[in-house]
Amino acid sequence: MFQGLFGPSKQRLIEQMSSRDNQAALQAVEKLKAAGWFRDGSLAGIDLSGANLQGAALARANLEGSRLHAANLTKAYLGETNLRGADLRAAILCDANLRQVLLHAANLDGADLRRAYLAVSDLSLANLSGAQLQGANFWQTRLYGANLTRARLDGASFYDTRFDHETVLPDGSRWSPEIDMARFSDPNHPDYWSPDRLNGYH
Repeated sequence: MFQGLFGPSKQRLIEQMSSRDNQAALQAVEKLKAAGWFRDGSLAGIDLSGANLQGAALARANLEGSRLHAANLTKAYLGETNLRGADLRAAILCDANLRQVLLHAANLDGADLRRAYLAVSDLSLANLSGAQLQGANFWQTRLYGANLTRARLDGASFYDTRFDHETVLPDGSRWSPEIDMARFSDPNHPDYWSPDRLNGYH
C-alpha cells in the first residue's frame, strides 16, 4: 500500500530496469537515480542480463559485480560508472561512451567482456586491468589512455582501433605504431603474450 504514497519500491524499479522494453528500462533508471539508489550500492550485483538499456544515462552508477550478459548498451553513457567485476559477456556496447568524466573513467577492472561488441565505443582512460576481453570486437573503438594491464585478448578483433602513447598494453608496455596487437590476441603469434605467463603456465 506504500507504493501509492512513495512510488515504486526499489526492487520493483530494479526489475523494471532489467526489461527488454527500452522505454520501461530508461524510466526505471531515472527513478532509481532520483531516489538516490544509483551510487549507494543498491545496484551492485544486480541481474540485468538481456536488458535493453540503449541510450541509458548510467554515469556514476555503482554496478560492481552486476550481470549484464547480452545486455544492449548501445549509445549508453557510462562515464565514471563502476563496472568492476561485472559480467558483460556478449553485451552490445556499440557507440557507448565510457570515457573520462571529471577525473574518473569507467572502472572495468576484472570485468568479463568476452565476445562483447565494443565497436565505435569510447573507452578512453577506462580501467580494463585484468578484464576478460576474449573475442571482443574493438572495431573503431577509442582506447586512448586506457589501461589494459593483464587483460586477456585472445581472439579479440582490433580493426581500425584507436590507441595513443598513453594506452597501457596487457604486458605493461605502452602502445606505439609499431606494436602488432596480434601478439596479444593470436596464440599462434611467434611473440604471443598472455597474463598466464606471469603465473607460470607458459
